[in-house]
Formats: sequence, structure tokens, C-alpha cells
Amino acid sequence: MRIDKIQIENFKNFEKLEVEFEKGVNLFVGSNGSGKTSILEAINVSLGGFFSLQEQKMQRMIDISEARMVLVNGELTTMPKTSITAFSELIDKSWTRNFNSKTKNNDVKFVKPAGEYGSKILDGFYKTNHDVAPLIAYYSTQRLFKDASQSAKQKYDPLAGRRNGYLQCLKDNAIKGTLLEWLGNAVTSRATKQIKGVELIDLVLENVDQAITKTLVYFLEDLKKEEIKIYQEPDFDFDVFLQLKPNFALPINYYSDGFRNLIYLIIDIIWRASQLNPWLTLEELSEKQFGCVTIDEIDLHLHPKWQAKTIGILQDLLPNVQFFITTHSPTVVANFEKGSLYIINENKILKQNTTYFGKEINAVLRNILGANDRHVPTQEKIDKLLNLIDSDPKNQIIQTLLDELEQQIGLDDPDMQKAISLWELSKYED
Repeated sequence: MRIDKIQIENFKNFEKLEVEFEKGVNLFVGSNGSGKTSILEAINVSLGGFFSLQEQKMQRMIDISEARMVLVNGELTTMPKTSITAFSELIDKSWTRNFNSKTKNNDVKFVKPAGEYGSKILDGFYKTNHDVAPLIAYYSTQRLFKDASQSAKQKYDPLAGRRNGYLQCLKDNAIKGTLLEWLGNAVTSRATKQIKGVELIDLVLENVDQAITKTLVYFLEDLKKEEIKIYQEPDFDFDVFLQLKPNFALPINYYSDGFRNLIYLIIDIIWRASQLNPWLTLEELSEKQFGCVTIDEIDLHLHPKWQAKTIGILQDLLPNVQFFITTHSPTVVANFEKGSLYIINENKILKQNTTYFGKEINAVLRNILGANDRHVPTQEKIDKLLNLIDSDPKNQIIQTLLDELEQQIGLDDPDMQKAISLWELSKYED
């Protein structure tokens, strides 16, 4: 599964929009309310076409609340038709989901190309062939807090088969409770060997184990992979513990929101990929797994030092998966090396041809997010100083501004050094 282009009409705040995507990571940047999440939701609607002929409850329909509204004669009016069309070389045909706001119905007849592709994949689950199934998953900003209604035991059951890898894959559920129960059951089953299908559990859990270890070593460079362990502790109501170093282990729930958010995300992605393709090791998943994953606010609750590495670990674990990711973190943008960057502003999307990898955070704030890292009155004073040096270098106010700014930000500040150099240069020009 891959989406190469999407066309949106009257969906949320977007009147008409067409965006082409890359095969790897597509990163969307914008302020709150700019439409970042709306883009992901539109992509999810297109991905839902995969389930239009089988597992229809797993589709992502367009809701009446998502139809664009406009002012007509002073009254808010819902546009009669909303549509989302996707294009993919893998499917070789476009597919469209239409929504009629009057009947409040989704028209599914034009989704058939994606549904036929999905049916072919899903039918293969009942055969002995080892065709790789695409990974499809959505992670909303509620992924840490909003509990899924589906029981964790159903998700865990190895006899449920490969289809379980698509369980609630396009819902905005949290993954916390489900994952902890699955992880606890899997750890216990591996230790006791008492459940039918334990070989499958072993491989899936081994992939999760390795992915967690790889992630932690990637983020915390002083860790040693042989010291990282996941286990259950009977004395603590069988909580799942994560040991980072000898004699240092805590229940996963005890770690910070940002830490848990990252760990749960990695576990869920690797669990789904392993469940869909249960004969593949983590190394083989890295080589063969493809699909589409949407992640809203990847920087959620993370320390800036960790924000810098989040996309890198996903690319390292699953380099052939197409990721659609949103952020408003300048740290994420400044550390985004491989992929396509899109700026969302006023319901328009502009693909950036210039890379911001390695740029200063301040430059990203100004040029990408339209923000300024400085205290606003201080920045206004700097702007006034630079304008005076350029237009009226003999103005006595310049020295006053320099003295005031020296007290505020010091002489070693880059803008101060720039102002002093320009002022000195202007004296020689006279």
C-alpha cells in the first residue's frame, strides 16, 4: 500500500487541494489549527478503501462534521459534496470516496480499486503463501490516553491470525492498555510455553524485544543492549517491567509520558507488522515490510533531545514504509534529513525544495513556523536598531538602543554583533 497523490475537495477547511507524496517520510509542519491533522485524516480515508470489500467495519468513512462549511447569506452552510481521491502506482488506478451531506451517506462504488487490492491481500491470509501484507496504522494525539474499546486479549490471541494486525488500525484509540496487556501475556506465555501457538508469540515478541532495545540504544547511547530486559514482576501485580541497566527497572507505566509514548508507538508498529507477516524476523521486516503509517504530532510529550531522533528510528526500523507525520517542533524539522517537507498555512500546502537539516532552531522558527524565539519587545528593539543603522546611522538613538540591548542580551549575541559591525562599517562609508 502506498499513496502517491491525493486530491481533496470540501474536506474540513480545504476547498480544493492536490498533494503529491514521496515513498519515504512525508513531514507536515504548521501551527496549531493549520490543517495538519486534517491532511492525515484525509489520507486515512483513502487508506480505508483497502477494507471496502472485506472487513468493512475497519473503513475510515467521511463524517458529516468533516464536510466543509461556508457562509451563504450570513448563514453557515454545509457543502453538498465532499470527496477524497487517491492515486497509487501499486494499485495502478485511482479510487475516490464521496460523501453526500444531504443524505449523510458515503458512496463506496468508486473505492473499488483499493478494495480489490485489499481483498487480494486478505484472501492470502487463508493460504500458505508468504506474500507480505502492507502495514496500515494511524496514531492520533490521543494514542496515550484514549483507551480502545476492543479487548486486549483479542488483540493478543495468536489464533486470531494475520488479520489481527489490522485491528482498529485506523481508529484514534490509545494503545496503552491494549499493549501492556498483550505484552504481559506474551512475556508470560514465552516463559511458561503453555499457550497453543507459542512459537508465533515467541517470534512476534522477539521482534518487539529487539525493536525496543534498538530504540533505547539509539536514544540513550550509554545503554548496553545486553542489559535491557522486559519481564513481569509477580510482586507488583504482574506489571510489565523495563530494565535499562542492572539493578534499575521500573514498570513501564512509571516512566514519563514522552518515554511511554515513544515505546508504545514502536511496540504497536512492530507488533502489527509482525502479526501481519509472522514468519519475518525484525531484520527481514526491515527489508520487506511496506505500507502506510500516519502519525499526528510525533514530538508529543518528548524532550527536544529525543524529538531530534524520532523520525530517524522509524526510518531505521522500517525504511520501506511510507510515513505521513505531523509536527510543530522546530527540533524535528532541523533534524529531518531524508524525506519530503511540507508547510501548511492558511489551508494551503507548499512542498519545500530547501532542506532545513542541520539549520539552527531559530532559523526554523522564523522561516518555517513563522515564529520568533525572542521576547517580542526585545526583537522589536533589535529591528528598530538595525533599521536606524541602515537608514540613519548618525541617529543618537542608536547608542541608546545598543546600551539597553547590551544589558538585556549581552554583546556576544549574534544580532548585537551584527548591529555593531554594520554601525562601524557605516562610519567608514561616510
